[in-house]
Formats: sequence, structure tokens, C-alpha cells
Amino acid sequence: MRNLVNCCVLGLLALTLAGCGAGRVKLADQTVKQPLPILPAEPAYLTAEQQLVKQALDQNGYGHRGPKPTVIVIHKKTRKLTVYRGLTPLKTYPVVLGRNPRADKLRQGDLCTPEGVYRVVTKFEHPRWSKFILLDYPNTQNWLKFSRAKRRGLIPYDADIGGQIGIHGTDDPLKNLSGENWTWGCISMFNHHIEEIFPLVNEKTLIVITKN
Repeated sequence: MRNLVNCCVLGLLALTLAGCGAGRVKLADQTVKQPLPILPAEPAYLTAEQQLVKQALDQNGYGHRGPKPTVIVIHKKTRKLTVYRGLTPLKTYPVVLGRNPRADKLRQGDLCTPEGVYRVVTKFEHPRWSKFILLDYPNTQNWLKFSRAKRRGLIPYDADIGGQIGIHGTDDPLKNLSGENWTWGCISMFNHHIEEIFPLVNEKTLIVITKN
């Protein structure tokens, strides 16, 4: 009888150990799935200019992940034009502006270069200035500034808001070379520079013109 009891105890012990061992193997075989890392949609650090580009992209419906359009940033104070693909700067060029380069454009004939965010209406070969990239000036923000300026008496009541503002080449490279602001409000580049950016520009391109 004692032998029978011992056999039963040993048998139960063997089954118990076998069950634990099986359990350990089963747990070891299970794959614990870790969440995939979230890749950053943008660089960890943005310069002040990149923040300006990001704001323009977000406000114009390009804040989500995916292909980003060409963005052209023009700083009036330093007279520099930088081409971006999304938030990535590609190249910077010198430019010259309207004959009254410091103020924001309010009306036709003030010889100022407008400030704000613009879209490209069209682009075409120009017989005098090599190539012309036409902006959608005046846009809604320009009309609002125009109306406020009239109400405050800053411009004549019969003033016209103007138009035909764009980025173009030059018929006198020496003016551009000397840094002379000679246009009626447009942005002028050297002809070989506008030829470089011309293929990158389309109807999705954003033009950001800022004072500083």
C-alpha cells in the first residue's frame, strides 16, 4: 500500500512539474508587442524662419503629413529670398524691392512691396524681365488693410489698391548688383536666379513676405 501511495504522489508531482514547465514555455513563446515609435513630423528645433514657414503651411491646409509645397520667404529688411521645400531650406538669393521698401503696400502708386502670405496666380516668360511670377495681390488681408487705411485717412479716399505684383527678373542687372530698390512694388531677382526657382513654382506655392 505504501508503495502505491508513493507512486501516486510521485505521479501527481510529475504532472504538476510538467504543467508548470508547459506554462513557462507558453509564456516564453508569447510576443509582447511594443507600440511603434511616433516619428516626428518636423525637426525637433525650428529656426524663426522655419516657424514662419510652418505657420503659413498650417494656415493654408498643409499642416498634415504628406507632400509639402514650395514656400518662398522674402525678408524685406535683409533683401533675401529663400526657397523652401516644406520646412527644408534649399537656397537663398539676393533681391531688390519697391522704391519705398520699408512700408507695407496700401495702395497703387505708393511704390511699396506688400507684406503677408500670397499664392501664385500664374507664371510666364516676360519680354523685359525674363520671367514673371504673378502673386494674388490684393488678397483678403490686403483689402482689409486698404479699407482701414482709408477710414483712418492714411490714404486718399479715391485711392486704388493696385495689383500686378510679382517676382521677376531684371532688365538692368547693375541696379540689382548695386542693391538699388527700383521696382514699383515687385520683387526683382537676377535673371539666372529666377530661372533657377521658376521650375519649382506652381499654383500651390506659398509666398511669405515679411518686414524683418
